[in-house]
Amino acid sequence: MKYYKPVLLQHFPISFGTTSRGQFSGRGKHHDQFESTISGEITTIADAAGSLILPDGETLRDVIRVHTHKVERICYSLINSDFSFNPPTSEERSSSAVEPVIYVTNTYQWYGEGYRYPILETSECYGTYIDSLMYHSRETYFYHPAHQANLPEDAANREARERNQNARNAAMLENESNILSLQSYPNPVKNHLSIEVNLRQPVTVSAGLWDMNGQLIRQLPSKSDTTHYLETLDVSFCPPGYYLIKVVAGNETVSERVVKN
Repeated sequence: MKYYKPVLLQHFPISFGTTSRGQFSGRGKHHDQFESTISGEITTIADAAGSLILPDGETLRDVIRVHTHKVERICYSLINSDFSFNPPTSEERSSSAVEPVIYVTNTYQWYGEGYRYPILETSECYGTYIDSLMYHSRETYFYHPAHQANLPEDAANREARERNQNARNAAMLENESNILSLQSYPNPVKNHLSIEVNLRQPVTVSAGLWDMNGQLIRQLPSKSDTTHYLETLDVSFCPPGYYLIKVVAGNETVSERVVKN
């Protein structure tokens, strides 16, 4: 397919209410037997904002949802010997009596500040045939934020993540959280991971290692009436990838991502 009238799919940065519209058209081959001419419209709007709860229980704040609505009208005809990818002439368009097949695609993408790609994407495509609908595909894709956190070319988003983390830490102290700090080191880790928690008041503290699917891998011993918690966890048996340390201190829960090499 050769598009001779391209369309803007999306522009950045995205904020709530951002809208773009455009038209597109093109010409191509279908299985080398049929000519296909296509035209349509596409509308993109950031139509929702809120929070997204991830499978491991973490809540991602300030998420933007982008809805893309695309309508395609495609006409098929047998290829003749003079087929060209150039736009059809006005005579060719007027002589065509073929009713177009109409396809509609709705895509919803959830973006979080500090991450390059959509965290969650759902898409459905259906065609209209003689006043009836036929679904062709319904797909869902999930790209966990932890898998995006170490993209080497993503300096701008890394700064945004660090800025958000600093803001969360400041809010924790401002709200007089009992948890002063949580550190997991070294990170990335190869064999042994140290988990250290400092608190204002003595409480019972426990910690565990979870995978990114929300499954508990290893539970560490708990300590009662303590203001300092320090445990070492053997992670040499874990496959390389991303994991989550969850710490429960009294009635508070904090977490930190770790990378296993």
